[in-house]
Amino acid sequence: MNFLPGQLHWRILLGIVIGMMIGLFLNQTANEELVAIAVPVLDLISGIFLRLLRMIVVPLIAASVFIGVTSVGNSAVLAKIGYRTMAYYLFTSLTAILTGLVFVNLLRPGVGANIDMGDMAGADVTTPDSVVDLILRVIPTNPVQALATYDMLGIIFFMIFLGVFSLRIGADKTGALQSFMQNIYDVSLAIVEFVIQLAPIGVLCLVAKLVQSTGIEVFIPLLKYVVVATIALAFHMFVNLPVIYYAITRRSPFRFMSRMAPALLTAFSSASSAATLPLTMSCAKKGGVSQKTTTLVLPLGATVNMDGTALYEGLAVLFIAQVLGVELTIFQQMVVLITALMVSIGAAGIPHAGLVMMVIILEAVGLPIEATGMIWAVDRVIDMMRTSVNVWSDSVCAAVIDEMVDHEEADLPASA
Repeated sequence: MNFLPGQLHWRILLGIVIGMMIGLFLNQTANEELVAIAVPVLDLISGIFLRLLRMIVVPLIAASVFIGVTSVGNSAVLAKIGYRTMAYYLFTSLTAILTGLVFVNLLRPGVGANIDMGDMAGADVTTPDSVVDLILRVIPTNPVQALATYDMLGIIFFMIFLGVFSLRIGADKTGALQSFMQNIYDVSLAIVEFVIQLAPIGVLCLVAKLVQSTGIEVFIPLLKYVVVATIALAFHMFVNLPVIYYAITRRSPFRFMSRMAPALLTAFSSASSAATLPLTMSCAKKGGVSQKTTTLVLPLGATVNMDGTALYEGLAVLFIAQVLGVELTIFQQMVVLITALMVSIGAAGIPHAGLVMMVIILEAVGLPIEATGMIWAVDRVIDMMRTSVNVWSDSVCAAVIDEMVDHEEADLPASA
């Protein structure tokens, strides 16, 4: 069932272009009655699309993580997948932060920027009490509550535990549970396939609503900052991650990227890795990643692996320092790097995670947290770009881990 002709990623791209045109027209028109009619319609359609995606995320994650753990069937292989996945996340996040710091130091977008500081105000966000508090948030005290409150880290933690101990007590005792989870997973994928066909229309409405509300005037005083952030994110997306992909798989990263295009474009328009997860998993499987790796790596990546966000946080903090006329020393920039790396994983389960991350980093180097107000106007657009980077990094991770595991299994003797 296709609502527009052509391949899905081209239909989504067409939706983005048409959405921008509609948004600009509504932003510039003097016909207030037309705007009053059009905006609620855009809100309704885009809201339906995002709710359909989010509706299926929890059952898909819960079932897929359980199936991923139980399908491995070998605790040694499961451990290797887990260790290598986390090592990949740490390495690429560190690479992303370094990339952002290099570009912001070279191009210095904040130096000489004439930005009004009078409207800055602190945000009402929930900040973590400590690193211990961040760690404890991973373990749900009530798994049912974690499912009901969309606590992704809690869901993943519990389902991994459930899967591991299902393996330990044997399939003869947990066969009914495994069959139930497999049925949930299969039905969830069928729903995803339906929702995917709505993506071009949903993306069109999302982009139109954004452009209508912001226009283009808001970018003028922050244009250099947006350009530098775009360059840094593009470098990580089109250079760093493809190099990693090719080094491990020896295949064309851009062919794999074309397979992931529907997910990347949806991530761009929705600015949500979690909402895009069903589409990401579907595209990864079509791109040749096995179900075993897809169901384990991608749900975890959508929750804790935030390359684009980590890059942006470090870059934004140094931009704020440049605007304020504060020269951060090499040591202070190292503090930014380490703090951004730590909270890029730890803050994933916290409300307003990106803003919380920036508050923590600003406090770590002694900059006023109120200074975040100067970049809120363009944060949504940059958020769209960094979410696409996040999803692409998750996808590359799945492909890389799948390649490693496949090679190792091929090398095992038949008796193993």
